[in-house]
Amino acid sequence: MYEPTDQASTATEYPAGSQIRESDWHILAGFWHPVAFSSDLADGPVASKLLDVDLVVYRTSEGAAVARDLCVHRGSKLSRGWMSDDGACIVCPYHGLHYDRSGQCTWIPANDPDSPPPAKTMRLISYLAAERYGIVWACMKPEPLRPLPEWPHLDEFGPEWLRIQIPKGTWAATASRHCENFNDIAHISWVHMKTFGNRARPVVPDYTLEQTDYGLYMALPYIEVERGFNDDLGEREREVFYRHHLTYPFATDLRVDYYEDDGESFVTSHFFDIGSPVSARTTDIYQVSLTNIPGATVEDYAEYQLVTNSEDIVIVESQRPENVPLNLAAETHIRADRLSVRYRRDLVEMFGLGAPEMVA
Repeated sequence: MYEPTDQASTATEYPAGSQIRESDWHILAGFWHPVAFSSDLADGPVASKLLDVDLVVYRTSEGAAVARDLCVHRGSKLSRGWMSDDGACIVCPYHGLHYDRSGQCTWIPANDPDSPPPAKTMRLISYLAAERYGIVWACMKPEPLRPLPEWPHLDEFGPEWLRIQIPKGTWAATASRHCENFNDIAHISWVHMKTFGNRARPVVPDYTLEQTDYGLYMALPYIEVERGFNDDLGEREREVFYRHHLTYPFATDLRVDYYEDDGESFVTSHFFDIGSPVSARTTDIYQVSLTNIPGATVEDYAEYQLVTNSEDIVIVESQRPENVPLNLAAETHIRADRLSVRYRRDLVEMFGLGAPEMVA
């Protein structure tokens, strides 16, 4: 019923009740994560959640902002509020307090007009915010561990490219399990039989795997079965070439080159995929695609991607343990797992995720 009298002095960043280990939470809070599509903010503030913290995402005339979904006056949800008429502030729905992009309270309507301005300490718990690629990103630490993914092709693309924003999905799985699945090659021939998988060709070649400034790069050929876009042609094999650019911790630009019958000319699609850790075992999936395939439409492409996701989600949500084992001896590995083995090792060695808890 009541918070204890020492509540203010014992408050910490780490959210009460989180099932993310506290040491891992502080590491993950230092990365950039998506919290909304830019288009979500067209009608005002929206609620989001990251690492078990309830957030409000809003856009003022000065740019996008992210803060705890909590008015510091009486704890109401700011995501139920709206933007001021001049677009400069988010307005609390309870008492009308106005907060600017930095989180500073600028107006308390209940105060006499001659009252001093709100105290500088009357401000939201705000976080770093950036808007890029049609996505609003948040970092919950003052200094990000890594920059945003560098996807210049998604920043500027010509009229020959079609951009497709896939409806956001929410998976009952860890962000790492999702990321590994998106970059897993061996599962394609077995899981994706409604879309592009080919069980007649399950062998994974000895692919290129390189460590990069941003994460990992993997490249290899595959023989897909073409389904979906050309139903009148029936199913047929097609040669493709995959290039995975994995940016730590959970973002990937998958470039797919589709070779024409001459074996030399090709068209290309990019599948940009980011898992945002809502909680220990819940992940929001943000996806944007680019393609120069002639005749492709936003509707068909989005539908195809959603079918692909539906094939993956039933597998990934059923994986046990739900947490990715960062002790490499905890699961067996096959030759095709070189990327996921490197990925797990890097999460430990580069960032300290999964480190044993210190016992006092």
